Amino acid sequence: MIRIPNLIELVQAKIPDAEVNAMDKTGMSDHFIIHVVSKEFEGKNVMERHRMVQGCLTDAMKDGRIHAAEIKTDVPA
Repeated sequence: MIRIPNLIELVQAKIPDAEVNAMDKTGMSDHFIIHVVSKEFEGKNVMERHRMVQGCLTDAMKDGRIHAAEIKTDVPA
């Protein structure tokens, strides 16, 4: 289990300019919908963007704090 503020910190540690919104999908604090907006996504395709976010969550997924994450990404408007 992980709290949303800690999840946001994980993403922002590797993507510092990220605006991150996260929602607990099941109420169990281990399934999340995560929306990340970053200038670092410019010029990258969807898979590259998702891999960047997944890379931020690797340790939390390995140790079981996060079981599943639905990832959405955008560049700033």
